[in-house]
Amino acid sequence: MCFICYSSSCSTYHQVPNIRSLRFENTLNSKQKLSLSKSIEEIVNAGGNHYRKKAIIKQISSFGLEENTRQERIDWLSFQKNIIVDIPGESDSLIYIVAHYDKTDINPFKLASIYLSGLLDPLISWSFTSQGAIDNATGVAIAIQLAKSIAERDNKFSYRILLAGSEESGLRGSRAHVACLSLEEFDKIKFVINVDVVGVKGKQNCVYTVSDDDLEQEALIIAKQNDIEFGVGTFPIGAVSDYLPFKKTSFGLDFARSFAFNFTGSLLPQRSYFTKKSTKVINFSACKLLAVGDYVANTVLLPVGSIHGFRDNIKQVDLDKLYEMYQLISLFLHEEGKSIAR
Repeated sequence: MCFICYSSSCSTYHQVPNIRSLRFENTLNSKQKLSLSKSIEEIVNAGGNHYRKKAIIKQISSFGLEENTRQERIDWLSFQKNIIVDIPGESDSLIYIVAHYDKTDINPFKLASIYLSGLLDPLISWSFTSQGAIDNATGVAIAIQLAKSIAERDNKFSYRILLAGSEESGLRGSRAHVACLSLEEFDKIKFVINVDVVGVKGKQNCVYTVSDDDLEQEALIIAKQNDIEFGVGTFPIGAVSDYLPFKKTSFGLDFARSFAFNFTGSLLPQRSYFTKKSTKVINFSACKLLAVGDYVANTVLLPVGSIHGFRDNIKQVDLDKLYEMYQLISLFLHEEGKSIAR
């Protein structure tokens, strides 16, 4: 989750709490829950953003998807990279699943870094108190678990899992990816699913009003039919995520977004300024994302909010809600795939 503002390492191995309910689930659900839990733990315990990326690639390889995976440079002045997993289907029509893997903190060091489009992040990661567990190891865990299940079946459509870097520096990873797509490739996109901050303790999962109306209604119907607790959310002022570059973009919009998050860093060359078109999107996040503390943190430049600071830790992950989000998206893909085929 990118919030206008802007690893700490420890010998303790952090684990997702309270998975006792697994004994009451069937075997398949238990395995998927454990896989989601393991993914989050390995990402959180990896350390800074560079090591998070390496941990994710290792997990994807363990799923047998090494040959489907590639890395993509974000732009000319970025140290981070996007991770892309392509799973071919019967047609080359594309369904995207997007989640960002980088984490950040609100502190004075980060303020200095954003003036240079996040270029200092690798040097200041020691100052990050956030584990990046809910923002956004939760979304990544769901995305790579979906990649595994999609690869194990025959698919009418092709899928692309985009695990974006530099989201916390103004959506640079997803913006650059969209800018690098040819018009022909962009036209193949059916819709884009973005997963950012889900499975949060004490918060309901939501589909957000930024989504395509038809896709939003389909998600709500599926949730109701399967007794999944689910709601509708609205992004608070200042919060954005990786659905935006796919939904609507132009040179002016991309520059404005970059300036809002990077200030003078927006004057540096960026691939994302070479823009394309738009497609249908759906965004899944926890309801009521930001509290008063998040706005206070942004004002005083101290990491005291619910995200981008020490309160974003693995203890805030609700494994049951995380699994419900995974289950809903799986059902959503199945139903949307049937409707598109018709």
